[in-house]
Amino acid sequence: MVSLSAGALSVRYSKLRDRLSHTIGISHRDHFLPILESVEGTELEPWPVSPPMQQMVEESFVPGASPVLLGVGLSGNGHWSTAIETQSEQLLKFDVACKNSQSSSWFGSEYRVLTHATLGTWNESATLLMELDNLVARIEIAAPIGQILCSIEEKIIRISPCSEPASIRTHRWCYEVKLLRGDWTPGRSNGNKALELLP
Repeated sequence: MVSLSAGALSVRYSKLRDRLSHTIGISHRDHFLPILESVEGTELEPWPVSPPMQQMVEESFVPGASPVLLGVGLSGNGHWSTAIETQSEQLLKFDVACKNSQSSSWFGSEYRVLTHATLGTWNESATLLMELDNLVARIEIAAPIGQILCSIEEKIIRISPCSEPASIRTHRWCYEVKLLRGDWTPGRSNGNKALELLP
């Protein structure tokens, strides 16, 4: 298993058939609580719903700096790459690209929200809310490069590039997963109240 942590927030990659799947979650009381899991395709799908990462390594480019995860994969007529780094104590940044030689109907990353989290939207980003003892934690997913689509009924989050998937080029999308906390409780909105970073 390959993993990267940003404070209490972490991503973990593990083997699934011919590729690597991953989960994003938080550490709580010495346990890892998975919140999101990647939806993976199969070897029969030339354009899977999520990047088919087949190799993932941890690299440190600057002494004393946080490590970076680098991944590559092949599927159909596409070459995929990803880089995951910590941008702050509670933030993971995913930078993904696919270079295609034939047109496709989809490029992107798809996640399934696990049952103990509530999916919603917040300022054009996807927001997950969960209760941990007396604390309500909030995970916010934003796409500085790309776009986010949410299916609240299906509990699915999709992040995709803004480029047209039929075009032959390198398609890139970048998204950030940030752990926050607030005083939100189910059935009551906290309006625009500022949220603090989870200690």
